[in-house]
Parts: sequence; structure tokens; C-alpha cells
Amino acid sequence: KAYTPSLGKKVRYVLHIGETNTGKTHKALEKMKEAESGLYLAPLRLLALEVFDKLNADGVPCSLKTGEEEKAVEGAKHVSSTVEMFHEKDYHEVIVIDEAQMIADKDRGFSWFRAITQANAKEVHIIGSNNIKMMLLNLLNEADLELHEYRREIPLEVEQKEFGLKYTKKGDALICFSRRQVLETASRLKESGHNVSMIYGSMPPENRKRQIELFNRGATSVVVATDAIGMGLNLPIRRIVFLENEKFDGTRRRRLTSQEIKQIAGRAGRKGIYDTGKVAFTAEIKIMNKLLEQVDEPVQTFTIAPTSAVFERFQKYYRNLGTFFEMWERFEPPKGTKKAFLSEERELYELIRDTEIEARFSLMDLYGFLHIPFSAKEPSLIRQWLETVEAIAENSDLPEPIIKTRNLEELELSYKAIGLHLLFLYRMGKRTEAVYWERIREEISDGVHDQLKDEMLNYQKKCKRCGKRLPDDSRFHICDACYHRGLRKTHRYN
Repeated sequence: KAYTPSLGKKVRYVLHIGETNTGKTHKALEKMKEAESGLYLAPLRLLALEVFDKLNADGVPCSLKTGEEEKAVEGAKHVSSTVEMFHEKDYHEVIVIDEAQMIADKDRGFSWFRAITQANAKEVHIIGSNNIKMMLLNLLNEADLELHEYRREIPLEVEQKEFGLKYTKKGDALICFSRRQVLETASRLKESGHNVSMIYGSMPPENRKRQIELFNRGATSVVVATDAIGMGLNLPIRRIVFLENEKFDGTRRRRLTSQEIKQIAGRAGRKGIYDTGKVAFTAEIKIMNKLLEQVDEPVQTFTIAPTSAVFERFQKYYRNLGTFFEMWERFEPPKGTKKAFLSEERELYELIRDTEIEARFSLMDLYGFLHIPFSAKEPSLIRQWLETVEAIAENSDLPEPIIKTRNLEELELSYKAIGLHLLFLYRMGKRTEAVYWERIREEISDGVHDQLKDEMLNYQKKCKRCGKRLPDDSRFHICDACYHRGLRKTHRYN
């Protein structure tokens, strides 16, 4: 029952379905701007920030609400927010839900399901790619529904010549899949006379925004980016260049999927500036072109996660979250759905299992702490999370985040540490403290900006094992000595 859509009877749904860069989001936001009150739900904090700035610049007072910050604008009846902040009890005349294909995401998809099926509004605008169309039509089959489909007006043209860095021109966006590769490529382009913007996933949103503004106003002529460019960022890009055809997905290196290529390649071309979008590859042009032209498989399932109703029912019979995770493992999800993995939540739970912390909190509160969105692959952030939860359990002051500023990695980690601290402060209603830490985070963001400029000018390719300087044209990221040392170890163990 918890996963049967409970659609509002008087809600009207408007679907905006189509490829990247077709004006879907613009059309939906125009409707929201005209409304008495509105809510925009974004997949990324950066996009929430972008819409917050845009509406205020257009004379529509709009507040910002993400887990890590709140900016209240006087008299605002519009809110720009991340999708996880959606609350079904809050009424808005128009709600806009962006990147609806994320409903299939194994970790975050349930946030889209909740927002789509429990939206409390007169009109809900849902924006998504072509492969989500049938899923949404089935999910909303009894609702009052209007469908708008969008086609690219600007054609995409794949270049038949393999790309080399010396062919870089104004308006190019060069795509690679690690921060190290972004810094290295940007540095090499800077040496050959290009002004470069950089965009990558772990870069603070404020810095991404600065880099985007530099490119938009022509202060930089080239962008070097990871696939972070693929979601929601509309830039005046002449040509998308894939420097790599593979990416590491957290488990293994694999070839890019058709959907990933399309999402990124679709950023090429801008009406009135570049009336043809160009796409280039450094290798395997025929294979990549085939993937670009491939029709997407429709999304078949959406992701479900535990709800408050599920927890309330569970609590009538059990008191242990370990039991809950075991039962979730055995639970057969309803047809057309798949379960969220909850892997990070389980790993964090093992740190507090059978401790005083577990005894102090209700199941719902405890799960809420486990579910806080932060980079749980960083040992220092896991430590910070644990110490903070311990402090809350003991009713003592929250530990302050550790701030280090010697290099880019430390600055970005410090930015994340403050972000995690802010998630707890806002959760506990400590807004005065949160304002102070938001100011500190801005200073860290300025430090990242300065460090990026320095990295671009002074970047050196180094062996990732021993730190020894590598030649700029080296194809590998470890030196010969470390490579042969690794080979000897392999032979010894075999």
C-alpha cells in the first residue's frame, strides 16, 4: 500500500518530454513564474541555486531551500529546492519537477516518486527525457494529464575525424571523467593560449557557477568538464568533445551508455549562436556514433525506499533497525518497482549498532541520521558524522568541522565537511549557527577559486603512487618504477 500512487484528485499534470537542450525546463518555469506560488524541485543544489537566481533576477521573489542552506527572500511565495526537501503538506499553485528520469536511480529515485505522486498543487509540471514517457503515463494514468513533446531544432553533427587537443577551438567543451584529467587538460590548453573554464563533480556549486559565468560572458573560450555538465546546464557550446569513451562508475571502468552520450552531446548547439551542434571523439567514432543514434530503452521500473508509514507499522512489532534492514533485504518489491540498495545506510548503521546511540533514538530519527546525504566514501566525513550523532545523543555541543586549506583536495574536503555540519544544523533548527558556517563555507569556496587558477598555471602530471613527476605526454598515471614494482609483487604472489 505504501507504494501505490496516491494522486491528488484535483491536480493537473503537465508532462514536458524530450531530448536535452530543447527548452523543456524554460517552458515549465515560465508557467511557475506566472503562478501565485510555486516550487521548483531540482536534482542538484547547483540547479536549485540557478533557478533561485534566475527568478529573483526576473522580478519574481524566490527563496532557496536545500539541506545545506536556506535563503529566505522577503515576500517570496516561490521556492527553489532540491527534490529531497519536498514536503507533501506544503501547498503550491504550481510545482515543477526536473529530470524525472531520475525516478529509476537506485539510491535517490524514491524522492522523485514521492514528489510526483504526492505533489500538493493545482498544477504539476514534470520534465523528463524520452525514455521516461511511458513510465509517467502509466504512473499517472488516472490523472488529468497534458503531454508536450519536444524535438531538437538544432541538429547534431558527428565529426568523422579523430580529435586531438591541438584542434581545440572557441566554444568547445572537452569531456573527461576525473578531476585529475580535467586539471591536466585545462593546464595543457592554458599553455597553448586558451582561456579555460573547468567543471567537475566535487567542485563546490558556487565555483561551478563562477566557471559557467566566465564562459557565458566570453572571459573563457573553452570548457573542460566531467559528465557533471550533462544535467541541466545550458551553455553556449559549439562542439562537445569526448576525450574518453569510458568512465569509472564506482565499481569498474566501462564504456559510456547511449543515454550518457546523448545527455552530454545534447549540450552542443545554442539557438542563434551555433545553429548546428557538433560532436567529436578521440577514438571509436563509428561505435560512439551508433550509441548516439540508438533509441533509448524505456525506463521499466522506479525505485522505492522505506516510508514513514512502513516504519510506523514496523515499530508495532520490532524495535531494532538491524531487523528492519534484514526484512528489507527479503522484501519482494511490487511489480514495476525495484528496492533502493540502502548500502550506505547499512554501513553507517554498523558503526552504531548495539550502542548507546541506537538506544537513545526512535527508529525514524535514527534512520533519518543514516539517510543524511553526504560523501560517505570519505573516512574523515564518516568520523565527523559519527561524532555529531554521538553529540546529539548526549545532548552536547556539535563538534565543529575540521578545516584544512593547504591544497585543492583539502579545500574541497573542508567544503564538504561544512556542508555536512550544515545538514545537521538545519535539521536541528540551529539557523543562527548555520548562517555563520555558510559564511565560512563561502570563504572556502573563494579559496577553491584561487587554487583552481593556481593549479591550471602550475599543474604537474605526477605518478599517483609515488608522486614523481611524469612527462606531459605520458599515457599512464604511474611511473615505470612503480609499474614494474607492481608487476614483481604480482609474480611473487602468483
